[in-house]
This record gives sequence, structure tokens and C-alpha cells, in this order.
Amino acid sequence: MDPQKIQNRQQTLDSDCSEFRATDPFNPQNHVEGQISFSRDRRYGSLQIKKINGEPADQPLIFGTPKIAYPFGLGHNYRFPSADRIYRFRKYDGTNIFMYRYKNNGREYITFKVRLFPFLRGRYITMWKHILRKYRQITELFKMNPDVTGFSFELYGSDNPHMIQYKDVQLDIVLLFGLRGTRGQIVLNTEIEAGNIPKAEQLGTIETDYVWHYEQEQQDLEKRLSFIGLDQNQAPVFSGEEGSIWYVKLKDTCEIRPYKCKPHRIEQVHWTQGQTQLSAPVIWATILKAFENWENPELDEIIAILNEDYPIHQIAASTGQVEQMFNIAKNEADTRKKIWELMVIHGFDGNTNTATVFHKITNQLDQDKRLVYKTIKNVQKMMQMENE
Repeated sequence: MDPQKIQNRQQTLDSDCSEFRATDPFNPQNHVEGQISFSRDRRYGSLQIKKINGEPADQPLIFGTPKIAYPFGLGHNYRFPSADRIYRFRKYDGTNIFMYRYKNNGREYITFKVRLFPFLRGRYITMWKHILRKYRQITELFKMNPDVTGFSFELYGSDNPHMIQYKDVQLDIVLLFGLRGTRGQIVLNTEIEAGNIPKAEQLGTIETDYVWHYEQEQQDLEKRLSFIGLDQNQAPVFSGEEGSIWYVKLKDTCEIRPYKCKPHRIEQVHWTQGQTQLSAPVIWATILKAFENWENPELDEIIAILNEDYPIHQIAASTGQVEQMFNIAKNEADTRKKIWELMVIHGFDGNTNTATVFHKITNQLDQDKRLVYKTIKNVQKMMQMENE
């Protein structure tokens, strides 16, 4: 694919927003229409609801979890703003889920979104319903914190695998922060009443020598990181910590800007300055992000997300690998859907012996047998969550 064609596919992102029409899975009586922002500022992922059930809806702009940058640019030139104080919190490697509210006919509805789509989709609905049963106070956070307009969580654990392996956590969440006001101002989780809901761990504060502390933290994170191996898509898997988030309180203001700090090996996976092509881990992480935001993403969405962080020439040089890895991910998603359908047809559920399911349905699938067996186990986990 030539650079011009990729650039044309970028029009959705360049237009600053994308139209959507979708049913709210947590309030299925509501069919919602509107726009979601791709602006590369604090509006990234923000939501403007235009209609509910075909009727015009007068809704304020709903901010979501902002895109979190590194505190440096090309050449590793640091660009920390002048700050009163920096608050450091642990970073967790999972899927960001944002809880927000909207109104219709005088009634208030609470729902959940990923960054670039207004609601949850697919298996993320199942996983989040499991979390809602585990932490029944989640939707009460609005009553407990009446000045907060939305809450940002990280959904992580072995059932939602990413680069960091969590052997001791099957599926859990942490509350990252809240938002308040008409401009989506960040509220630290230390200022939020959360009951029994776990919060991202605060690591301390910094008031001087930002760069020295940042590089020291990177070294400490690197020492605690252990390489486990490569997954089936040649993406590295580690144990340890993905990093930390630095919430910078701007000097003489109430504004807080978040920046990420990662150990060098993880940072290098995502930072491809000077390379001709994108690395396989960068591509795979982007594809995972696309499947978080769209149930059946197209190659266009993959290209759009990649171009948020990487230049056209690198994407063009990597197109073959992007398409190959996208087809692998799509095959896995299609296999998961087909296995679920076959299990329902045969009357199997999450507690049926996995080998029994495998021997019954494997001949109806034209996929690698190891992938089929692994996918059956994953589907059974989702079924168990649904039936809790």
C-alpha cells in the first residue's frame, strides 16, 4: 500500500471526529447517535451525544480518558511543564474502561466506554459485567463523589492478556482517576471516595529535579522487569511492572497533565525512532487496541491508530506485516465466535470438560488444533463469567 493511499485512509482521524450509531449494552433500551473525537488534545476519545432513540438529545461534551504521552519527544528531549508537584502512581497493563453518565427524558443512565468507541463491545461486556458483580459499588461512585463527572479504570489480569503477565490476578480493576468540570480536569484517586474498589497505588511525589527522578525510576523499573518469552505473535511478554504514571500539577493552576514512565525495554518496544519499519510488538499492540474499540475492526482503523504515533513512511514500509498480523487477529476473533456458537448448538457450557468440547467440534473448524483448544478454554472462561 502506497503512502498516499494510507494518507487517504487517515481522513477519519484528520476530520477530528467519527460518527457513531450504537445501542448501549448496559441500557439496551437506548439507541444512541453522536460523534467521538479523534483530536490529539484533551478531547481525544470525548463523546458528543446527538440523538437518543431518534430524538435530539441536548447533552454536554463527555470527556474520557485522555491519551497519555511520554514527557519527551524525538531525540529524547524532555518537555516537562513547570509544576508545583508531581504525583506518581503505578501503571497497570490492561484495557482502559471509562464510566460516564448521560440523560434522556429526565432519567440518568450510567454506562461504560473504551477510548475510541462510546460503549463496550464483545467480550469486554462479559468481563465488565463480572467486575460489576465483584464490585457492586462501582456505579455508586457518582453518589459518593457528586462533583466527579466520570471515572477511569484499568481492566487487567491473565484473562485480559497484554505485555505484562499477571499470574496472580485472573481479572481485576484499579481506579485510576476521575474527571470533573466542563474541561475534563483530572481528579487524583487519592481525592476520590471509592469504598472497597481498588485504586492504582500511589508511589510518592516529586517537587524538584524531574528528569533525574524520571531516569532513576526507569532504572528501578528495569531492574524489576523479567523477560518471560515471546507469545505466538512474536510479541515480548514480561513479568514485573509496566511503569508509572506521573500526574504533573501545573504551576499556579489546578490543571493536572499525565505522563507515562516505562522501563527501557518496554519503552523501546513502542519507540521506533530511526527505524525503517514498525516492530512486531508495536503492530500487535495496536491491533489489540483496535479490537478493544471495535468488535470487527477494519484495516483502516489499524492504520488510523498507528498514525497517531508513527509517521506514514514507517507504516507504508510495514504494510505487509500489518495486514498479516491483522489477519491473524481476525482469524482468532472469528474462531472465538464460531466456537461459542458451536458450543451453544451442542449444549456445552463453561463447565463442560474441555477435551469433550474439543473432540466434538474440532472437525467443524478449519484452524490449527492448538489454537482451537486454547480458544475453547478462553470461551469457557467467558461463559463462566456470564453465568455467575
